[in-house]
Amino acid sequence: MRTVLLADDTPFILDTVAARLRDSGNDVITATNGAEAVYQGSVSHPDLAILDVSMPVLNGLKAAERLHEIMPNLPIILFTSYADTLKSRMNNPGVIAIFDKSSSLCDLISTVDECLARKEKLG
Repeated sequence: MRTVLLADDTPFILDTVAARLRDSGNDVITATNGAEAVYQGSVSHPDLAILDVSMPVLNGLKAAERLHEIMPNLPIILFTSYADTLKSRMNNPGVIAIFDKSSSLCDLISTVDECLARKEKLG
C-alpha cells in the first residue's frame, strides 16, 4: 500500500483530506505541525508528502527542506492558501506541485495518484 504523509494544523482540513486519500487507496500518516511531519517522515518513509505551508513549530517550506534532506526522492506537494504567491518564487527541492486550499480536492487526489503511479512504475 502507498503511504502519504499529510501535515496540516487545521483539524477539519487534516481529517477531510486524509479521508479522501484513504478512499483513494492510500495509507495516511498525519501531522499537525512541520516538526511532527519531519519526525513522522523520518520514521515512516512515506511515498509522498502533502504539507500545509503555514503551520506552527516549523512551517511547511522548512519541513519540505528537511524532508528532502532525509529522503531526496520524496515527492512533496505544498497545500496552502498562498499558492499564487508561492508559485512565483518557489524553488524548494522535492516540491512537485503547489495546490491552493480553495481548489478541488479531486485535483489534489488526482495529482497524488498520478505521482504515486509513476513512482511505482519506476520502481
